[in-house]
Amino acid sequence: MTPHPDLEATPEAMPKPAPYLLPPGARPDYYRDPRAKSPVLTTVLSLMPGLGQVYLGYTQLGFIHAAVFASLIALLSSNQLGRLEPFVGISMAFFFLYNLVDAHRRALLLNESLAQLEKPTLPDGFGTVSLGGRLALGVGLILVGLLTLLNLRFGLSLVWLERWWPAGLVLLGIYLVARALRDRAASQESPQA
Repeated sequence: MTPHPDLEATPEAMPKPAPYLLPPGARPDYYRDPRAKSPVLTTVLSLMPGLGQVYLGYTQLGFIHAAVFASLIALLSSNQLGRLEPFVGISMAFFFLYNLVDAHRRALLLNESLAQLEKPTLPDGFGTVSLGGRLALGVGLILVGLLTLLNLRFGLSLVWLERWWPAGLVLLGIYLVARALRDRAASQESPQA
């Protein structure tokens, strides 16, 4: 059985794509994959939180981002937050910017994966602050939803929350320090490769 003639072609004999189609660091025999997504378009679509993630195919994540952003807007417009409004407003601005960065980063990683470029080297500790991932996000959404429901439906006062919300930052800081110490101890115990 004779091999297909295209499989025997040397890289020099293969037609070269137009230079504008090659992403930085791509192989010379690389052809743009039609599944590739535009990072700029993804970021522009993310001006509506979640839409960039949906465009990339992360549909569930996109709807979660849209729901979180809509919930923050609903909380701000309820006029029930009192002195917590600046905290929720800053959280909303942070989430909005995070959404843009996340969509852009996901588009770049998707394109690199499709191009089969070398796996990027991530900095030490990248992604270690996950806070339990989906479990923590789920518990957080349940708590925020429950407090909001109790406030709106049953008139539970949130004055205590205005006075005690910094305790949440203290607990988060304790958790992060404890996790960092545990990770450091684990890395020192593991044999160096």
